[in-house]
Amino acid sequence: MGGPVTRPGEAPGGDRRWRDGSEDRLVEVLAAAADRSTASDELAAHVVDWPTRYHFDRTRTNLLHPLGLGPDLRVLDVGAGSGVAARAAAERGASVVAVEGDAQRAEAAALRCAGLDVEVVHGTVADLDEAKSDFEVVLCIGVLEYAGHDPTAFLAGLVDRLAPHGTLVVAIENRFGLAYWLGVDEDHLARPWVGLEGYPAQAASPTTTTVRTHGRRDLAALLDGAGLVAQRWLTPWPDYKLPAAILAEAVHDQPDAVDLVDQLVGAPLDRSRMGGGFDGDERAVLRGAVAGGLGVEMANSFLVLAARDDGPLDARCDRDVLAWRFTGDRRKAYLRVRTVRDDGAKGRTIDRRPSHAGQPTTGTDGWLRIRSADSTSEPYLPGPTLEQVALQCLRDGDRRALAEVLSRWVAVAEAVAADVNVSDSDAHPYLPAGRRRVLPGDHLDLGLDNLAGANGDGPPTFVDDEWDAAGGVDLQLVAIRACWKLASVAVNSGTRHPWPASTSVDDLAVAFCDLLPIEVGPDPLDRLLLAEAELRSVALGGEVATHAAQLRAAGRRSLRQRTVGTGPAGGLRGRLGRMRRLPVVGPPLTGLARLLRRF
Repeated sequence: MGGPVTRPGEAPGGDRRWRDGSEDRLVEVLAAAADRSTASDELAAHVVDWPTRYHFDRTRTNLLHPLGLGPDLRVLDVGAGSGVAARAAAERGASVVAVEGDAQRAEAAALRCAGLDVEVVHGTVADLDEAKSDFEVVLCIGVLEYAGHDPTAFLAGLVDRLAPHGTLVVAIENRFGLAYWLGVDEDHLARPWVGLEGYPAQAASPTTTTVRTHGRRDLAALLDGAGLVAQRWLTPWPDYKLPAAILAEAVHDQPDAVDLVDQLVGAPLDRSRMGGGFDGDERAVLRGAVAGGLGVEMANSFLVLAARDDGPLDARCDRDVLAWRFTGDRRKAYLRVRTVRDDGAKGRTIDRRPSHAGQPTTGTDGWLRIRSADSTSEPYLPGPTLEQVALQCLRDGDRRALAEVLSRWVAVAEAVAADVNVSDSDAHPYLPAGRRRVLPGDHLDLGLDNLAGANGDGPPTFVDDEWDAAGGVDLQLVAIRACWKLASVAVNSGTRHPWPASTSVDDLAVAFCDLLPIEVGPDPLDRLLLAEAELRSVALGGEVATHAAQLRAAGRRSLRQRTVGTGPAGGLRGRLGRMRRLPVVGPPLTGLARLLRRF
């Protein structure tokens, strides 16, 4: 039960290491932590850079939600790293063997999984004794790309460990992913285009000559060749490492697939960690790819479930689910997953539930409450959101049409607003004291993105009303927030608009406020910043001052100056936390070693 690391046949000095420099800190944090559970707020507080984000971010295990992991399952986690997936599987009741090729990372995994039914093995899959086989699930997350020149042998070794009714789960970057076509750095060579070029030898270093990702056709053929002819293809966005959404292939067959995928994915690039210089409208590009039938083939990464026949796939993954959509990196008590499914005659539905077992379905934190997440299904309305309509107005350069869209937002808000004298005792960050127009407390998140069914001239429908602020919320502050969110989305996704490209998010938000048919009062951004920093401190954790500084920085972005990776060391070479020594079948890969970080 999460005891000492097993080291089969380990020779002195035989440690297979691929260090990124974070391991000492990683072990130190895990050894001292009182809460090592999945999505631990305590561990998330240690996120300061990419390596710590990779190991401690609360969104890492979103990838496992479609897999139906639970009691009485035997799971093999290949390339377990610090035990993130192994811990999550064991918390769901599975019995896990976690194989990790680096001793210090294996030690971290053992610390993280202490007290659970997890055996951590320092070594390779080939080091496991024959008794460790017949696994119902084998996890191969971010590992296949390091299989050298013989991925066929690698997969054969994994299939040998699979039960007859078992499922192999492969997560990997797509060689032909949208991000790479947009010039994002290849994730392992830290250079653009090289994957699309077929990994030319001149583009690789001696330590990366055997690294290969795969497109859909090649990966499907590899799995077929391994005898896993039944396959279910899912696409995590923006990628499999920190997914905000996971889409089933069937979502692209929906009649409104272009709008639906855009709603679920949003911006398809994570510019905080993906190097590259694309300065266009990435959401528009993805919409075009989906319209052209390329939504799966051009996904940034794949999550593939593969088995010998369809039976195991149906047991692992509900075929009626179209998508899983996750909240951002909130405090654990506030993490939610929304499941969109095709309910046949009922049409499309969506439900909302806690992301992790044992979470409360509701929660209250002073003035802010998150509403029940009891998995009750609601209709998922077809058609664009008001945000999507607004973004198209920006692309068209039509300020008058945008003003009409914002007037539709005001009409929805005014329909439920009331004049209220707010006392000092009832006031909170989004409801200052005094006489003001007040919306119901569950309208805090009345953004344009949460107004669905916006096609046509009728009023859109408010959805996703999970937050409830005590006593209500100030109409002016909610209006400013809606305009700032629209400006932020437009700039972050590269949506072209009729203002100068140097216009910041803050200035664009003020311009949007000027188009509203209501007054929002003086100093709108200063007032918003104070309220929003308080809100984020409650929902996300952390200090108010830190959130205020982050909001100020976000407000300075523009189409001309967007956040793109971390500078010249973008991609994997600049983010060595993603690199780890990965267990392989047979002889260790000889072409893999530490990559030097370039600053």
